[in-house]
Amino acid sequence: MKNLKTFTDRFAHGLEFVLAALFMILFLVTMLNIVLRNIGGVTWLWIPGFMRLVFIWLVFLGITVAYRRGDHLIVDLFMKSLGPKGRSRLTLAIESAQLPFFALLLAFGIEVARVRMRISFETWQVPTGYAYLAVPVSAAILLAFALERLVTTWLELRKS
Repeated sequence: MKNLKTFTDRFAHGLEFVLAALFMILFLVTMLNIVLRNIGGVTWLWIPGFMRLVFIWLVFLGITVAYRRGDHLIVDLFMKSLGPKGRSRLTLAIESAQLPFFALLLAFGIEVARVRMRISFETWQVPTGYAYLAVPVSAAILLAFALERLVTTWLELRKS
């Protein structure tokens, strides 16, 4: 079980590097767009579509990292008032409740990406489906992280 946690920790760490790269790309392209437009009087029409593509991936992959770290919005009022076993049981209930949502996000994300593959960005002949592939990819990652957390918590609960 330790190997699974080690793998998911390393995977999440790798995602952080991907997110940093995506953020830098988004920042640099935005700055390029500002400089070209305001100083050079030039507008590259592909930039808004590219920025949207990068932004969507940045947001959805960012969600997975925030979830893995536990940095997403949670209400831990009840968690703090429980003992270790109570916290583990509540964690099991919460993670179990999230699994169907992540599964639906995966299924509908695939459908959205499939439909969007027939729609190109406004100014370049790249399907917008590539941007919306971020939805099922992040849902699959969220499912994997939730399952790992469920198994780890369940095994810890059984030990105690």
